Amino acid sequence: MATTPAEWLPILAARLDARQARIAKNRSYSNGHAPLPEMGANTKATWKAFQKKARTNYGGLACESLGGRMVPNGVRVGTSMTSPGVLAARRVWRDNRLDVVFGDAISNMLTTSVGYLVTGVLNGDPVITSEMPEQVITAPDPTQPWRARAALKAWRDQDAGKDYALVWLPGQRQLFVRDSKTISGTLIGLVAGDWEPLGTVETYAGGVPVYVLENKDGVAEFEPHIDVIDRINLGKLQRLVVTAMQAFKQRAMKGGLPEQDEDGNDINWAKVFEPAPGALWDLPEGIDVWESEQTDIRPLLEGEKADARDFAGAIRTPISVFIPSGENQSVEGAANAKEGEIQKAKNRIARVTAPMSAALLEALRILGIDDGETVEVLWMPPEHVSFTEKTQAAKQAKDAGMSARWIKQNIMGTSPDEIAQDETDAATDQLLAATLIGAGSGNGNA
Repeated sequence: MATTPAEWLPILAARLDARQARIAKNRSYSNGHAPLPEMGANTKATWKAFQKKARTNYGGLACESLGGRMVPNGVRVGTSMTSPGVLAARRVWRDNRLDVVFGDAISNMLTTSVGYLVTGVLNGDPVITSEMPEQVITAPDPTQPWRARAALKAWRDQDAGKDYALVWLPGQRQLFVRDSKTISGTLIGLVAGDWEPLGTVETYAGGVPVYVLENKDGVAEFEPHIDVIDRINLGKLQRLVVTAMQAFKQRAMKGGLPEQDEDGNDINWAKVFEPAPGALWDLPEGIDVWESEQTDIRPLLEGEKADARDFAGAIRTPISVFIPSGENQSVEGAANAKEGEIQKAKNRIARVTAPMSAALLEALRILGIDDGETVEVLWMPPEHVSFTEKTQAAKQAKDAGMSARWIKQNIMGTSPDEIAQDETDAATDQLLAATLIGAGSGNGNA
């Protein structure tokens, strides 16, 4: 087994290269650039442009819908609301904009199957970043897969014309460099290659500061259902073709057209039948015009909707995400579809909470704060998205005897900082109300 950064570099580089095609394919299905349906080697550019109109970003819509129920909104350290660890963690959250960073990592996980967080140091302060799976790979810890026993990040500096690779091991890291182009001037397309160490091995305290967010079963949310997306896009292409042909109906002349007029002159029928608005053709006796019948595209439209419903059911996403009008869906069916997505969101939240909390814990250790308290990322409740849903659930929870703080955190999705501010504002409102009441009583006595 490899024991040094130089020994791990070719191993991890080969693994990163091996999965690039799959990551790129998943990206294409989640950003609206899925493979074109009915593609051939000699396809004309005009046909390609027409094919692009047939793609609908079903993969991206499914990921965005699920990601909309996975919203981190704060951090908890132990049970205290004012300990040094809590205050430091909130500063780290604020300074690193972790709501955005964590959101990016979650998006990478849903759309490609894996996302990465790296905790580093800049000017003595902890920095947490979301890294692209095209650039980072790890050798996971068998006991805690979200942690790494070795990790690699490879990137290209276009301005300097250099490639860089950083390898982490527990307690040590090393940077490597190479030219971005071969001797012939061709850009290097693989991570594996001739790397040279840039400096010596650096040492640091702690384990590998790279944390893995891996999706369920190691696949992107839509990856098992790519065939359904391809079927939907192909059906849409066929409908567009049929629709376009309606604008260019096939016409034919029934009966033989004479080649010459009565004086023996050749007849230019192309000029006679030149199309123009309001044109009227004078046809010889016995000549009739045949026109192809219009094709009914309604069955094709219904087929697209049926495919969309199949995809929504397979991926447990409300059909309204793909068909906004929500046609042919009962209230009970909509509720069941929503419940499926909620359960899926809870599963994904459980999977990513540990690596995200570990990244925050490493940031606190960089600041010299590690009192043994549990660090945990908090989430907005995935069940309640709209404000109406939240207020209804809050009222029910209050009637059930839940505390105001619990309702704010677990139903309203209020962050710890917002809860503290709200409690301060509520205390101020009570003091102001008491002051006004006291002033009113005094005037009455006078």
